[in-house]
Amino acid sequence: MSEDDKYTYPGSGGVLVNSKGIRDMARLDAAMNDYASAAMAELRIEPVPSQPGYEYLRYIHTRMFEQIVPGIAGRLRDVNVQAVGTGVVYARPEYIQDSLSQLFDRLGREDYLTGLDAATFATRLAECWGDLTAIHPYRDGNTRSQSFYMTVLAERAGHPVNWRRVDVDTLRALRLRAVVGYSRPLADYLVSRLLSCEPSQQTPSLESQISSFALRASYPQAATEAVRQPGRAAQQRTSSSRGRGRESGPHGIGR
Repeated sequence: MSEDDKYTYPGSGGVLVNSKGIRDMARLDAAMNDYASAAMAELRIEPVPSQPGYEYLRYIHTRMFEQIVPGIAGRLRDVNVQAVGTGVVYARPEYIQDSLSQLFDRLGREDYLTGLDAATFATRLAECWGDLTAIHPYRDGNTRSQSFYMTVLAERAGHPVNWRRVDVDTLRALRLRAVVGYSRPLADYLVSRLLSCEPSQQTPSLESQISSFALRASYPQAATEAVRQPGRAAQQRTSSSRGRGRESGPHGIGR
């Protein structure tokens, strides 16, 4: 059972305060998934900013969750959290803003990963997704908002992801490994699922792919993907990993 914090109903075991008054974890997760899926459908027909930086990610998160969990929608996390079932602690709140600035400044300098061949794109996408996973900027809804954001980057770069070939649990495990700097497995998984690398054939529309993924993107315990933790955290990874090699060897399941 997850722990309560200031965003949850007291004694609920981690159920976020929500606009529907839902006190059951599974029901809230299903409701959050419904709202996120509806928001994705709307976002798909909206223009993408010419510079899709952090404000665009925040906008995505806000649109997905403002109607169901307004207390956390688009708001940077200010409690310590860890990945459920892994013991891996995400960045401490005081390091989130600086870590986001470093990540998105770097993305901006790289024109958000455009102009790269498929293999290089997958490598950089995996590294950036590992960093963003480690930062874990929001109290909940990080996976769903990040998945949509990465989809936009991939399409913008000319390397859209075939989400119908993505297994949600596998993706989660690989992202957590990337958190601790071991991003090669995630890169290999992604590159084999880029449409630009697949044989020429008729493929489902990207809209239907991402909608399908949204309906499946409820990881086990997704509505409680983070639980409050008092200890020291992964700020060492998010603030200092830039200076060491990405592939430092197997570290198991990460943050």
